[in-house]
Amino acid sequence: MSSKKSVTTFPKIKEIKTFIIQGVGSGGDYHNVKGGHWLIDSKIATPMSGYEEYRKSRTSWGINVLGSFCVEIEATDGTKGFATGFGGPPACWLVAEHFRRFLIGADPRDTNHLFEQMYRGSMFYGRKGLPVAVISVIDLAVWDLLGKIRNEP
Repeated sequence: MSSKKSVTTFPKIKEIKTFIIQGVGSGGDYHNVKGGHWLIDSKIATPMSGYEEYRKSRTSWGINVLGSFCVEIEATDGTKGFATGFGGPPACWLVAEHFRRFLIGADPRDTNHLFEQMYRGSMFYGRKGLPVAVISVIDLAVWDLLGKIRNEP
């Protein structure tokens, strides 16, 4: 007696979109808060602490200038994963013009491979700062997508 099992294919990444998020306290830019918040106005050493005019508040020297953005990754079955982070318009550009090529058609379960390709692909201009922050937001969106496809929290 033979029993046939149906084999379903795991969804692939079909699309990636980005959105700008604006407003105090919104999105993934944790420095985007109202004045008086400990995060921006308490005495914490920063790269600009050596300059008297920039000691009072970290927003005075533009730590929050990039703003927030959201990444939406859609799988071939219609499931969507989301994540937010800092980076604003420059982050959206990096996703659309560079990192997208590594994601479309990829298996979202291969998180290490996707991360490595984006990281290595951006080494000529990255390795820290904005490129790595953007890769991290994409990685979070991939994990959110995986959790939803697998019906996991």
